[in-house]
Amino acid sequence: MTLFLQLIAAHGWRRQIMLALVLCAFVPIASAEDSQHDFLLFPSVDTFDTFNESAPDVGDSFVRPSLNVLYSYNGGRFRVLGEYLWSSTEAELERLKVGWQAGDNTMWWFGRFHSTAKFWTSEYHHGQFMQTSITRPSIEEWEDESGPIPSHITGLSIEHTLPRTDETAWNLGFSFGLAPKFVEDKLHPYDMLNPESDHGLSYNARIAYRPSIFSDNQVGLLAGWNDITVDSESSLNLTDLDDIQQLTVGVFADWQWDKLRILANVVHFKNELNYTNESVSDVFVAGYLQLEYKTGDDWTVFGRVDASSSEDSSPYLRLLSAYVSHRHMLGVRWDFHEKQSLTMEIADTSRQGAGVSHDNFKEVRFQWSSVFP
Repeated sequence: MTLFLQLIAAHGWRRQIMLALVLCAFVPIASAEDSQHDFLLFPSVDTFDTFNESAPDVGDSFVRPSLNVLYSYNGGRFRVLGEYLWSSTEAELERLKVGWQAGDNTMWWFGRFHSTAKFWTSEYHHGQFMQTSITRPSIEEWEDESGPIPSHITGLSIEHTLPRTDETAWNLGFSFGLAPKFVEDKLHPYDMLNPESDHGLSYNARIAYRPSIFSDNQVGLLAGWNDITVDSESSLNLTDLDDIQQLTVGVFADWQWDKLRILANVVHFKNELNYTNESVSDVFVAGYLQLEYKTGDDWTVFGRVDASSSEDSSPYLRLLSAYVSHRHMLGVRWDFHEKQSLTMEIADTSRQGAGVSHDNFKEVRFQWSSVFP
């Protein structure tokens, strides 16, 4: 509770009051017998340090507590979902959306949600306890962590499940709305609590195949098109850059055989950087492969390779100086007391850097994460 109060004080009480008013405006009074409220807390504490680093500006070691708050309401065909993240470095409304179940297998959502064209984000959201690893793959990073693809969209999304007679199923998703802007050295999503204009549009789609409608195993395709407007006055690197047209097409897989699980995603990027007097084309490929193996009921060892191709010649990635172009990571996770875990990762990391040469360093991370109740 002390940490909770400190975070509120650090990031301003006016913002928190605005959030409460917005939530109250959307959440109905639960009078129906079949209505259901769920309230989950995802606290975590991360530590980070580097050793044998080649770049002095990679970042200092830190201890970062965070608390992710997730609320959902289910009242017949009506849904509400809100998610807010507090940490020692940020406080942000991550999701706020209202939904309507249009049929047995179809949901319509309106508000701020995670992009349909990002696999990892839609599976794990912001709850650190939900994902095995501490770090996210580089192409799945959030906008404020130099993620190359928009993570948060404000608009409309549609989800549909197509079951088949042989018990297999197809999951279909489509969304469109306001895309992030490029400000300074990262993408900035549309902020519902501090709205502003000049955001372009984003269109995203996903199709996934499941061997069983109740199975977590899935493989699929992802596609997105983003019109990213640019604040050209926020950085010298953005001078005369008006907007970025981004097309992404990817394939993903999440499959488990007994104790072994594979998570993989490969994305092809095509960017068009439109300057005042010229347009610059940019094409590269990025992806990851993560393997997880349960050695017992409570222990999981895992590793991941993040890799990119043609990133050195990418003018778009040069604008994302903290983007991780390569990472070789190993880790171990211990789940104890049912809803708590301790995780350690070590990695050899290559960051994009400000110029054509990368920042190389080795890192170690520790994390405690949990979920309540």
